[in-house]
Amino acid sequence: MATEALTRPRRGRQRGQSLVEFAISSMVLLLLAMGLIDLSRAFYYSVSLQGAAREGARHGAWFNTAARENKFLDDADVLTAVKDALYGAGFQDSQINLVTTNGCLSPTDGNGVNNKPYPAAAYPATLQSINVYICYTSPSGLTYGTMPSHPTDNSFWLGDINVSLLMNFQLITPLIQGLFGNGLNLAYNEHFTIQGKP
Repeated sequence: MATEALTRPRRGRQRGQSLVEFAISSMVLLLLAMGLIDLSRAFYYSVSLQGAAREGARHGAWFNTAARENKFLDDADVLTAVKDALYGAGFQDSQINLVTTNGCLSPTDGNGVNNKPYPAAAYPATLQSINVYICYTSPSGLTYGTMPSHPTDNSFWLGDINVSLLMNFQLITPLIQGLFGNGLNLAYNEHFTIQGKP
């Protein structure tokens, strides 16, 4: 009887201690889980951007052998291919903006092939939106930041098309927002050699 009376208070204290330990550890686990959700979303969107950039560049580089011209080597057709690829990730037309004022981005590190890193001003100001930049390079090395209509000859054969997609990704977890701010800049670009025949 005496030993039973001594063990009752100890069990009560152990339950209280376990409850406090669980509360502290569950907060940390909850924050980690929310951070993983945000980072998983960022990874999902980055894969979508990469696929859309590749699809746009591939579409623009295609050569129609019968007509002997690159029928889709223009802003509208490349943008349509990019949009079609982004619709699957839940984007709408209002979130996808073609930037024609500076289609050939100048990287901040001075590399000459329009690869990352890009200046902060090139990214969209609004969260969850995408800026599309298309740069056309002729075989002689001339670059064009826009191409309203496709060339009617084979003049861009062995040139280059570069499609760059820049996104301002919105974070939703307060912990990750505290580390990175409200948004994260995501960027992907794809180069394709423009097809043709001599």
